[in-house]
Amino acid sequence: WYQRRVREAVVSTQSTGEAIKNCLIMTYTEQHKKWLKDDEIKRAEAEQARLQLETKREAAEVAKKRREMERRETELAWSWSRSNGNWRRQRTIATKAVAEPVVFPPPVKRQNTYPNLIAEPYLPSSEGSIPPSAPYQPSAPPQVALPEINSLPVVDRSTKPPVPCVDRSTKPGTLDASDMFADMYSQDSARCIIVPASLPDKFLSVCLDNTQRNVETCGILAAKLTANNFTITHVILPKQKGTPDSCQTLAEEELFEYQDKLDLITVGWIHTHPTQSAFLSSVDLHTHCSYQLMMREAIAIVCAPKHKVTGIYSLTDPHGMEVISRCSVSGFHPHPTIPALFEDSKHVRLDASLTAQVIDLR
Repeated sequence: WYQRRVREAVVSTQSTGEAIKNCLIMTYTEQHKKWLKDDEIKRAEAEQARLQLETKREAAEVAKKRREMERRETELAWSWSRSNGNWRRQRTIATKAVAEPVVFPPPVKRQNTYPNLIAEPYLPSSEGSIPPSAPYQPSAPPQVALPEINSLPVVDRSTKPPVPCVDRSTKPGTLDASDMFADMYSQDSARCIIVPASLPDKFLSVCLDNTQRNVETCGILAAKLTANNFTITHVILPKQKGTPDSCQTLAEEELFEYQDKLDLITVGWIHTHPTQSAFLSSVDLHTHCSYQLMMREAIAIVCAPKHKVTGIYSLTDPHGMEVISRCSVSGFHPHPTIPALFEDSKHVRLDASLTAQVIDLR
């Protein structure tokens, strides 16, 4: 009997212990899962805060580099404009001076009429002495032979040359802002942009993937300034997202950093029309207006591989620039087409002997 009771007590104790162990395991398992979930949430919040901080820092860097590039390009454009304007004004003044010379009277050679008036000062002779009691009697000044009055040259004042007459109506007037802007944007003063002839084909070969999916691809035209001409040396493709009729650049700080490292100047942009012909849409016009406001020689290259056409365009000046810069509508919208808002760039020269590098930052 005693052994049976002990055996029953042991079995009961083991059952109770198993129940307690299972209960503790369940409790600790739930607490551990809760702790893991809370830890994951905290890690996610910390990562999100870090990403937001990095995004703000990157945005600040991009804004800083963009302002610096805009400042440099603006200074370059305005310094060139001022030097060109000064040269034009000087050339105009010089041309008018040659057309209407001012005659000045010949200089009159005057003779020294009285050459003997300048004589040595009189000093009394040291030979002999004057008695102290006698007053000092200075000797008479030496006699100078003066020329006769009739021998003096006679100048006829009645033959004085007349004062030259200057037409004040031809004097250059003060330049106002519109004249200065027109002089700055005159076609004659546009610097030439040299484009390698193989550039569109190289760009299209890099964009072939997007073109086959009917997605637009865009890039930046970067050049070097040599002998007052811009030679395109690089086509830079930044990170971007595109649709069949639009393209938007991303992470532009990488683009600015690359250009700044090689000291490249932005002279325009290039993009594809996978399903359409080569032209500038309303969105393209607004995009290119920003480039041409910063640099009047800026160009837009449009590649239409479906139609095998490539166009190089600029906004017409002053009509196209005025219409687009004053338009505040966003997205695709109609514009008046007469007179034309854009035209084939006249200051572009294709060179088959040059090549450009295509840099893909995507």
